[in-house]
Amino acid sequence: MGTHDDRTAATPEQLAFVEDFALVLERMGLVRMTGRAAGWLMVCDPPEQTFAQIAEALQASKGSISNALKALTTMRWVDKVSKPGDRKDYYLLRSGILPELTRQQSAMYTDLTAMTSRGLALFDDPDGQDAARVRDMHDFFIWIAKELPALIDRWDAEHAQAKS
Repeated sequence: MGTHDDRTAATPEQLAFVEDFALVLERMGLVRMTGRAAGWLMVCDPPEQTFAQIAEALQASKGSISNALKALTTMRWVDKVSKPGDRKDYYLLRSGILPELTRQQSAMYTDLTAMTSRGLALFDDPDGQDAARVRDMHDFFIWIAKELPALIDRWDAEHAQAKS
């Protein structure tokens, strides 16, 4: 298969996974190429890839790869690293990023709880039928803000135990 650095050719199975993963992320609001780049970094060999390797594997323009990698590094899904004696930058998916990002997002639910509290204050009867839509969201945000940190802690504990 050649040297470690020239393994960029994607298999049809890998490309199918990359496309399916990109479609899922697109439904979540991300640009499809961002999902493709993330999907490729999940299954590529070696796990760290240069800009050129990613562009070649995905058969995509430099501009679309640049935008995707910028988004992924900004979102902290991907790290950009260098190797001693090598002038190229390498991109790799950050290990353990989803629990970390979810933990950070849990603070958002405090903000959403405060916002829906303001919404409830707009109603003469916050417990009445007219306020039900806001109250349903408010109650969910309170619940998720309480439960999410415990859920992530449980994941961390179970995942650490599985690695032992």
